[in-house]
Amino acid sequence: RGKLDEIDATGYGIPVFIATENEERVPAEYLPRISGVFEHCESRKEFYGRQLETAASHYETQLRPPFFRALVDYVNQGNSAFDCPGHQGGEFFRRHPAGNQFVEYFGEMLFRSDLCNADVAMGDLLIHEGAPCIAQQHAAKVFNADKTYFVLNGTSSSNKVVLNALLTPGDLVLFDRNNHKSNHHGALLQAGATPVYLETARNPYGFIGGIDAHCFEESYLRELITEVAPQRAKEARPFRLAVIQLGTYDGTIYNARQVVDKIGHLCDYILFDSAWVGYEQFIPMMADCSPLLLELNENDPGILVTQSVHKQQAGFSQTSQIHKKDSHIKGQQRYVPHKRMNNAFMMHASTSP
Repeated sequence: RGKLDEIDATGYGIPVFIATENEERVPAEYLPRISGVFEHCESRKEFYGRQLETAASHYETQLRPPFFRALVDYVNQGNSAFDCPGHQGGEFFRRHPAGNQFVEYFGEMLFRSDLCNADVAMGDLLIHEGAPCIAQQHAAKVFNADKTYFVLNGTSSSNKVVLNALLTPGDLVLFDRNNHKSNHHGALLQAGATPVYLETARNPYGFIGGIDAHCFEESYLRELITEVAPQRAKEARPFRLAVIQLGTYDGTIYNARQVVDKIGHLCDYILFDSAWVGYEQFIPMMADCSPLLLELNENDPGILVTQSVHKQQAGFSQTSQIHKKDSHIKGQQRYVPHKRMNNAFMMHASTSP
């Protein structure tokens, strides 16, 4: 039992077989936790070996996440490439000594796996089809979102996708002074929204702190609205969107529950720019910092979270994702449907992913 507990504790779902001798019986409580029982018998060794190989092969395949599984299967077919990229699986580089060193340095499989999105067998990230769609659905489940979008040109683009989908000229945006420049570009320059700024703290060393506490007081925020859009100051929800840097460059992280409780009733949506975090919901002591773990109702704001998968997670450079958690307000006028979000996604996505 101790070894079974040890294997189960890894969380990897490793198949376990038990070999018995001399008609030895396996305790009944073990059976739901194992994949099979072998009788230690020389004459059946090959038969049991095939079962083990099948179980191991199946386990390795199921272990791979959706897109990687499809990529491995496709590359292993050895398909000839007549579309782009022009290096044709690395063959072009092989024609020159420097190029040959390039291929040897990274390994041939990298170049064989650098594929065009024109082959329908691999699906299409731009139209959320096939393996990329399944991978996005898997990510949404893992991160507790309603919908997830993969973005291949960084969280700078993820932020612009969200901001262009949400904001139009004349909208009020509650704007964290610590926000990354991409939020300035998307909300203020591209969308033309009107900002109400949240002051932030800096210490004498220049370290970036959090938003000042008084900025979360409703009376203070309504005073600020009076200065830029007096006709909106008494509206129940004056802000189309709040943009909050969930984790600053210097490590200040907010309690997402407190942020929503303080300003959520004033906002249609809150965008938590989580470029420098994204791990908080998997660490029990940080659970309250995760916007995606919040229990929400129809009176709460919709939640949008952008994450730089290439920073504090484990993605390659420029990989990013957008998490959308707003099913609790679906049917309300303020709800942003997939079609609108996707139009903004398509505007910023490269046609050469």
